[in-house]
Formats: sequence, structure tokens, C-alpha cells
Amino acid sequence: MALSGCEHRERPNVLVITIDTLRADRLGCYGFGLAHTPATDRLAEEGVRCTDVASSAPITLPAHCSIMTGLYPPAHGVRDNGNYALGPEAVTLAERLRGAGYHTGAFVSAGVLTRRYGLDQGFDTYDDDLWSEDDPPLFMIRERPAPRTADRVLAWLDAWKQGSRPPFFLWVHFFDPHQPYLLRSSDLAALAPTPYDAEIAEADRGVGRIVEWLRQEGVLDRTLVVLTADHGESLDEHGEPTHGVFIYDATIQVPLVWRLPAVFAANTTYRGPVRHVDIMPTVLGVLGLAGGDATQGTNLLAALQGRTAPPDLVQYSEARLAEEGFGMAPLFGVRHDGRKWIAAPRPELYDLRRDPRELANLYSADAAAARPLEEDLAAVSADSARRALTAPTRQIDRETEEMLRALGYLAPPEQRAEMAGRDPKDGMALYKQLQEARQLVQVDRLDQAQAVLGELIAAAPENVTARNLLAYVAVKRGDLDEAERQYRASLAQQPHQHRIHGALGTLAMRRGDLDEAARRFHRALELAPSDVDAMSNLGFIDAVRGDDAGAQAWYERAVAIDPIYPHVHRRLADLFYDRKDYTRALEYYRRVLAVLPEYFEVLIQAGNSARFMGDVPTATAYYEQAGRVRADSWIPPYNLACLRAMNGAPEAALALLGEAAERGLASRELLDQNDDLDTVRALAGWPALVERVQTAAARASTAEKGGS
Repeated sequence: MALSGCEHRERPNVLVITIDTLRADRLGCYGFGLAHTPATDRLAEEGVRCTDVASSAPITLPAHCSIMTGLYPPAHGVRDNGNYALGPEAVTLAERLRGAGYHTGAFVSAGVLTRRYGLDQGFDTYDDDLWSEDDPPLFMIRERPAPRTADRVLAWLDAWKQGSRPPFFLWVHFFDPHQPYLLRSSDLAALAPTPYDAEIAEADRGVGRIVEWLRQEGVLDRTLVVLTADHGESLDEHGEPTHGVFIYDATIQVPLVWRLPAVFAANTTYRGPVRHVDIMPTVLGVLGLAGGDATQGTNLLAALQGRTAPPDLVQYSEARLAEEGFGMAPLFGVRHDGRKWIAAPRPELYDLRRDPRELANLYSADAAAARPLEEDLAAVSADSARRALTAPTRQIDRETEEMLRALGYLAPPEQRAEMAGRDPKDGMALYKQLQEARQLVQVDRLDQAQAVLGELIAAAPENVTARNLLAYVAVKRGDLDEAERQYRASLAQQPHQHRIHGALGTLAMRRGDLDEAARRFHRALELAPSDVDAMSNLGFIDAVRGDDAGAQAWYERAVAIDPIYPHVHRRLADLFYDRKDYTRALEYYRRVLAVLPEYFEVLIQAGNSARFMGDVPTATAYYEQAGRVRADSWIPPYNLACLRAMNGAPEAALALLGEAAERGLASRELLDQNDDLDTVRALAGWPALVERVQTAAARASTAEKGGS
């Protein structure tokens, strides 16, 4: 075993695996006998398992920023999901390693880690393309399951194998244990004790596939493997259903495993305190690279090897979700020397050795014992303030708009005394009411949702998340005046919510008030300069006004910020289509289909573009694919019929029109007024076709009158 970091010629590959929402105590290697985590357990057997590891925040983006920068959230500036992005002045682990000659790649599995949030810095490849994944349930995050993420990782590794094989740094993020628990593998669902544990097992299978590829290729023992989690899951401990609000150990204590046989002894347990911020300097220490001193962490290499005693470290954690989303107080805490201090309106002090589940708050009985911990917290805060990066630009996640409103991820922080809000311990009942309302909206029980939200707002009028959800309910019910009233009330309390300005802009567009809509979208952009939804909508407004050049400029600006956002590509494609620039229209329709290959309307428009370009095979392929996507639609066979008629096959066109009639074509005008069908009208079967379409039209008219 090496006694120090690696020489340059010996530098290994680096694989960092983060599993979202993974409690340490639900892994086999951490003592959970019902776990199905053989891949992670084997890594622990072959390396060092750390037993006292604290996350910096119980929420995905801030925690990952700490892992990748070695800085606490007050220093790196990312305090919550959605509203923040890691600033370009941050120096990431990927940037350090790429500068040392590493080939760098990242594969993330959830929308909250897409490149707009800044963690792509230093990566040659940053795979955050989730648009081809299934649409998430309402209020949930778009995600990619572990098997598909592992597929992409293995393809990247295969390409690395075929190349010059420089040392690689690979970060793989699995999201499966995060709610909702989707149980994609029936065998794991049957074997695991809970759906949560089944999702952990699914992620572990992804870990196993990657590690076994490295093992089979003979490079595992030359790869530093680091496996950890961003945070845990409460599972209703302390009354919290999931995570994000509290900083008890259920969500703060995470696993951490190190494997590199030349450096770390197998089957080793490290019991000293570890923080997320220690990962980066320790990796750099193993590799013999500089940069660890620029972090807030400690290089633990010597301690993990047993050459020195574990250093006495203060473990800092914070939770800002309660403040930013629900108007409650934020929480800040430290763990040190077996005790935990949580700064809150009603402070908390725990003896973790005697009370590991944090059930007995000792503060009222022994406030003096908290003073050293208060000093520890003040020292971390002061050090973070000295290192603080420039305030990052706020970002948005337009795909999960409803989820972010409901969870509060996008409600912007206000300038208020940080400890002046409601204590989250007292507000958890309100949080659960909000969760109940979300669930009612998910199943369209809107009256009940409205009643629950009304009660919540009466009890906590400062809760703009509940008010925004109430506005959303009004939109779903078609009561746009009430929706606008609620959104305006929300802005009166928190005027800097860019998403709510955008929502009011959308309502104005529905009323036809383009001036007001434009004003709202411009305001949203002032607050969030990367708001691609606002840019897209401003482009649409310019297009409606006849300003095609202005529309194109807005669409292209949005595409530059988010190159894989398909809906902007769709609007840009439609703009070129309306200009009859079918070549450029098809180019952008293809970009949409690259991520949404079953987007029916785009398949039809792509076929139309190819048809007007005279590219019959391409048009045919798109129409046929549209027919497979929507086998009940008359539109694909109708368009194919026009294509066949234009290319000298009227009999084939007539047969396709008959198929369209069977699928519901009920417009005589589409038969009579389309010049493409001139040759078909001369066929003997035309009158029978017209009769069928007229009969269908009459039937549809009767049904419509009967339903009105």
C-alpha cells in the first residue's frame, strides 16, 4: 500500500458515484440486513468505509456543489435547487483534473443537475439530456433511471477504450431512490422490504455494471472509486416525509466508500468525522495534485490510511428550503465531538452518542453546553464569508415548473431576518398540508385541493408556495381571473418571483393582451436572465406581431442558453416553416425529434417540410412514423395520400384516404379544396370515399349537438 499520493506517472483514473437520497443505514455494508446492494457492499469490502459522514445540505444541487468544489453552500453560493447556479469563478474538481490531463465526463440523472446550474464546469462531456425520458408525474422531477444512465456511461467508457486512453475522471449520478419510487424492476420490488429500498437496489445495479466493466477491462485497480450520496431521506422521522426541511441525521448522514488498492487497505472502517467538502481535497491528495488548500475541506488521505489519527473536524449543514419555499426559518447546524447544535427559533442540542435518533433536545436543560458549538458554527460562517464567491445568477427549470412551485424550489429568497420566520418544527404540519394539496391536484380533485390550500393560507398567509399552487388550481379550473388575483397576491408578498411574472405573462397572452404579456416576460428576464421560457414567449409575441426577425432573435438566444430544450426548437422551426424556408424548418424539427422522437405534431411538420422540399422518401418516413405513434389519427394517412397523389400514384392515394376516413377524417373541404388530390378525384372510387367522409361528418355533428 502506498503511503502517500500518486506520482504523476502513476495517476489513476477517478470515478465518483453519487446516489441521490441514499441513507447510509439502508446499505448492507452499513448493517442493513435486508438490503440488496451487492455492488456497493463489495466496494466497501475492497476499500475504506467511512461511518461518520455529513452532507452539507439535505438537497441535491447545493450538496453536489459542495462535493465538487470543496466549499460549503455559504461559500459556493448555491443554497437551494432551482434558484441558483454555481458561478463560473468556482473551481471544480473536474477543472482541476482536466488541467492535469484527465479526460472528463459526467452523467446526471435528474433535471436539478442540468448544465444550466453550473456543475458542467471542467467536463468534456456533460450528459444531462433527459428529454427522451418519460414525462414525470405532476410536481415531480424529470429523471433517467439507473439502467439507462449506466448504458450511456458504458458507451462513453467503450469510446475511451478505443481512443488514446488518457486517465479519465468520470462522475455518475443516479437518482432512483428519490421519490416517487417507480419500481421499474419487478424482481427488486418483490425482494426489497420497501419501495425505497427497491430503488436503492436499482441504483446499486447501475453501480455494479460500471464497476464490473472496469474490472473486466483490467482498469478497476487503477481507478480511484469514490461512492457517496448527496443526502439521505427522513422516511417520516421527526414528521418529515422526505427531505429538504430538517437537518437531522436521517437526511444528513450519508455513506462514503473509497477504493484504490495501491492506496487504501481493503475491508477498512474509518470512524472519524468526514464532510462533503473533504472529498475534493482528499482526491487531489491521492493524485498528488495541488488545489486542496483552496477548499474548506481537509485532505484525509493519511487518516484514511491509518498513518495519522482522524482529525477533529466540525461538520456543518444547512437547510434553506423551509425559508425559500415556505416562509419559515432556515436551519444551520454543526456536529462536533458527538454533539449536534441546530440554530433555529427554538434551538436544538443533541448528544448523538446517547441519542443517535435525536429525540431528546437538551438545550433548555443545558444551554451552556451549546456555546462551544455555537462558536463552531460562527467560525464556519465567518470562513465561508471570507471565501464567498460572487452571487450566482438565478436559474430556472422550466420543465418542472409545477413541481418547483409546489416544493418551493423556485421561490426566491427575500431580504428578511433569517431567524425571524416560523420554526420548521412548528411548520411541518403546514408542509404536510401542502403535500396533501399537491396529491389532490395530481388526481384532479381540485375542489378538495382548493379547500386544503385555503386553510393553509389562512394559517400561514406568508406561504407564497401555497398561494401559487392555489393559482395553478384556478388555471386548471379555467378561472383565469382568480388565478391572476392569487398570482398578484403572491407577488405582493415576494415581488422577485420570476416564474410568477412569467405565469402572469402567460395569462395575458391567453387574454390577447400582448403588451402586458411582453411586459411580464421582460420583467421575468430582468430577474432571471437565463429564463428560456420568457425568451421563447417573447419570440412568439414578436411572431404574432409580424416581426419575424425579432422572433428569430429571441428563439436563437434561448437555444444558445439551453441547446437541448426542444420546445424552443419547435417554435423556431415553425417560424421558418411559415416563411416557407423548409430546409431550415426541417433542421430544427429534427433537433426536436432527436430528444422527443414520438412528438406527433413535429413528425407531421417534418414530413410536410420534406414534402415541400421534394424529398419524398424522407417525407414518407416521417408520416409513417407519425402513423405508428398515433395509430388512431387520420392525419398521417391523409398526408401520405397527398404525397402519393403528387407523385403519380392516385390509386395508392385513394386507398390511404380510405384509411384516413376509417380513422375519423370528417372534413369534405379537405377532399374538395386540396389541389394535390386532383388526380384522385377522377377515380371511380372517389364518390364512395366522399360519401363515407360526409357520413362521418354528419355523425360527428350529431354527437356534438347531443353533447352540448
